[in-house]
Amino acid sequence: MKTFLVVRASIAAAALVSASSAFADRRAFGVTYEAVTAPKGELDFESWSTFAPKGEVDGGPSSRGVRQTIEIEYGITDHWDAALYNMVDAITTGDTESGYAGFKVETRYRLSDRGEWPVDPVVYLEFQQLFRGDARQKYEAKLILARDIGKVNLAANVAIEEERTTAPAWNTEVEYAFGTSYAFSPAWVLGAEVFGKAEKDPMGGINNRIWAGPALSWAGPGRGSLRGVWVTLAGGTGLGGEADPYYARAIVGLQFR
Repeated sequence: MKTFLVVRASIAAAALVSASSAFADRRAFGVTYEAVTAPKGELDFESWSTFAPKGEVDGGPSSRGVRQTIEIEYGITDHWDAALYNMVDAITTGDTESGYAGFKVETRYRLSDRGEWPVDPVVYLEFQQLFRGDARQKYEAKLILARDIGKVNLAANVAIEEERTTAPAWNTEVEYAFGTSYAFSPAWVLGAEVFGKAEKDPMGGINNRIWAGPALSWAGPGRGSLRGVWVTLAGGTGLGGEADPYYARAIVGLQFR
C-alpha cells in the first residue's frame, strides 16, 4: 500500500510538472506578471479584452469602453522572450473614437531558473506608440519578482513609466502590482491581485489609483485539440480616488512549439 501511494504521488507530481512546462507562460492574473518567460522556440498568441469605464486600468482603452489587444510572443532563449501587441479601442463612449489605438513592443529576461534563487527575478522593458488618447509614447522598465511555495505563487511588480503626452510634455508614473494564486490542479488556478499607479497631479500632489480583484485561470490538458490553450478571467473594483469603479479582463492564449 505504501509503495502504491508513493507511485501515485510521483505520477501526480510528474503530471503537474508536465502541465507547468506545457503552459510555461500562462497568466494566473489579469495585470500582475509572474516571473516566467516563453520557452525557447515557443510561439504564443494571446487575445486580451479589457473593459474600463474611464480607461485608466493598465492596458485599458484610451477612453471609456473596451480595448482589444492581440499579442504575438516568441521565446528567443529559455530565459529571454519578445512580444508585439496591436491595440484597438473597439467600443468607446467618451471623446475618443473607436479604432486602431497603437502598438507596443516588450521584452523580458529571466535572471535565473524558476526556484533556483530564493526569489525569481525577471527584467521587463516596454515601448508603446499610441495614436489615441492624450499620450503618444510610453517607455517602461519593470522588475518582476515571484516565489513558488508549494501550490501557492506570490508575485510582485514595480515599474517606472515615462509617458510623452500631446502637450508635448513628459509624465512619470510609478506602477505596482501584487498577486497571489493557488493551483487547485494543473487545469485550474485561482488568484487575487492588487495593483495601481501613482503620478503627480497638476497641483503638485500625488494621484494614486488602486484596484483589487480576483482572477481565475483554466488550461487545457496539454494534449489533443486543447493542447496549448488557456483562458484567464479577471475583474475587480477601484479602491478610491480617481480609479475606475470597476474593470474586467479576459485573456485567451494559444501556445505552439
